[in-house]
Amino acid sequence: MNELKKFSKYLADESGKIIRSYFRTHIPVDSKADESPVTIADKTAEEKMRELIMKEFPQHGIIGEEFGTHNESAEYKWILDPIDGTKSFITGTVTFGTLIALTKNGEPVLGVINQPVLNEFLIGDNNSC
Repeated sequence: MNELKKFSKYLADESGKIIRSYFRTHIPVDSKADESPVTIADKTAEEKMRELIMKEFPQHGIIGEEFGTHNESAEYKWILDPIDGTKSFITGTVTFGTLIALTKNGEPVLGVINQPVLNEFLIGDNNSC
């Protein structure tokens, strides 16, 4: 589990770099099918996390907010929301974060909340938080 915790911190750090680079800059805002907002920061951060997961754990699946599911039948699945609180992000408010979870056979084993602008990172598993 320590390897997975370290890797989830790495995912948060790398996606956080991308998110911070767009924070409080003028970027276009698009609408998803459900009318919720999405930005290049959301998409680029998720793309980075997907790239890192597929490189390190090619057998793992991914369910992402922006790009859907990859390897749906995998034992382990990463669930990614690169910017939870996109409206706050767009308006320059710091009340948003990156959510990362890992499941094994559908059961949660790891959860992460990262607030990249505030530099706050929380992680929990079945034994600790």
